[in-house]
Amino acid sequence: MKKAKRTLIQKDSSSVIGGMLERIDTISAMDHRLTKGELRELFVSGVLKKFLSSQFDIGSGIIINHKGDQSKQTDIVIYDTRILPPFIKEQSIGVYPAESVIATLEVKSNLRKKDLESAESAASHLHSVVYDSSGYLYKNYPLLKYKPLCGVIAFYGTGAKELSTDETGKEWLKKNIEHLFLICIANKYSWAKVGSPTSTWGIKKGDRRTHEETKRIITILLDNIRTLGEKRLAALSLGEVHYDWLSIYLRDQEAIRAHFDREE
Repeated sequence: MKKAKRTLIQKDSSSVIGGMLERIDTISAMDHRLTKGELRELFVSGVLKKFLSSQFDIGSGIIINHKGDQSKQTDIVIYDTRILPPFIKEQSIGVYPAESVIATLEVKSNLRKKDLESAESAASHLHSVVYDSSGYLYKNYPLLKYKPLCGVIAFYGTGAKELSTDETGKEWLKKNIEHLFLICIANKYSWAKVGSPTSTWGIKKGDRRTHEETKRIITILLDNIRTLGEKRLAALSLGEVHYDWLSIYLRDQEAIRAHFDREE
């Protein structure tokens, strides 16, 4: 069967991904571990920004709800600028209100099983604590239906050894991963779980010529960010319900709670 001819955009996107991976290889000789980590995150952010539409932006830091619950330190935070801006941000580091955060991505150099378990734990904390319904001032707050998409991208390592094959990988992910939906080691493999909650994980093996496994993760992430962002914005903005987005963050909590108590 004759292979389909690759388009200009397909070739260029492979070149963009390949350039990022080459730069990451180049800095691997640096002695300063923290600087290497920060540069890797910037390289990944730079690639994502090439394909993000203008209503989204990228930073790093923590995610917070109006109760003050905070996420773990997060390498890449993708947020919708139409909903709420970061409350504290200098350069690319900030504090992001839960309403605006659409996705998070952990960036690892050498991915090991314990790193995957740590990323899953951070995603679980984000979903179950920062986006937990208890204590929210608004009952049936639409925000809580649309929790952020969480993923991991790495450049070396093997992750969990079970992830190298389709059969063992699906079984391991089913038992161990609930809150992540994307896992990628560049040039080795990518795993993704998209669609309904009953969807199964699928694998794409690495391709050093086209970097298809990495492009797959980026496109799935960004395609789903757009869909989730529109759902989140519609749920929070449309209809007859009014939400005091800024008040619940900026005003004294006792005053806000007294206001809500009067309305009930």
